[in-house]
Amino acid sequence: MMTVPNRYITATLLLLVASLWTEAGAQSPSNGQTQRYVPPPTGQPDLQGVWRVENLARYDVEAHAARPGIPASRGVVIDPPDGRIPYRPEALQKRDENFRNSRNPDPWKSADPYHRCYSPGVPRLTYLGWPFQIYQTQRYVLFSYEWMHQRRIAYYDMKGRQAAESRQAAESVPLWNGDSRARWEGNTLVVDVTNFNDLTWFDMAGNYHSDALHVVERYTKIDDNTLDYEVTIEDPKVFTRPWTMKMPIRRQTEPLYEYECHALLDELGIPLTWPRH
Repeated sequence: MMTVPNRYITATLLLLVASLWTEAGAQSPSNGQTQRYVPPPTGQPDLQGVWRVENLARYDVEAHAARPGIPASRGVVIDPPDGRIPYRPEALQKRDENFRNSRNPDPWKSADPYHRCYSPGVPRLTYLGWPFQIYQTQRYVLFSYEWMHQRRIAYYDMKGRQAAESRQAAESVPLWNGDSRARWEGNTLVVDVTNFNDLTWFDMAGNYHSDALHVVERYTKIDDNTLDYEVTIEDPKVFTRPWTMKMPIRRQTEPLYEYECHALLDELGIPLTWPRH
């Protein structure tokens, strides 16, 4: 039997590996990203699971340099193209005032309602930094947040008179997280949110809204572990036109735990009762 030298065996293996590598590269996307999620032929995509945003939008949704307590970030505003929120001039002054008045570490002296453990509102709850869980049923989509056990139920759109009466009843009392209604546009879950109060912000930089806020969220599954989150903000009292943010949401393998904001501040001797008028 003829013996094949080791150098020939090694060369043959290297050629085989190179061939397989080239073939695999030709079959994978050119940008090296995971192939786009293919939804089921019938029914809506399954968005259920625990998710978390891992960016720095909670500090400031606009692109910004580092400031005390705020790391630098390129921002998440995609429209307008310059990445700036289209404030009315007088509203922009209030935004800057909000930021200055939020620098006090004492929760009762800070202008940011989040520092007092008040509900962060929508869409801030999504990118606050704590995970949330999505449940889907035939009647509604439930968003359950780790932060202070916050809940949002987005009922699917009703038709005609029933829908009008339902929305009218909901609008009788302004809400911290608004009134959410869900629908599907192709493979995208759209959540239309109205009926807000004016007590929440978008981030720690003082970006804010009025009670005329209208939010449209879009959740699109990109792959098994990623959702594309796009949210459009409209508020004619504060902004000159609608504007949009976009960011990925990643699946989290850990379950939801508990973040008891009120209890933590209570241990510091800080009372947390919203003044009644």
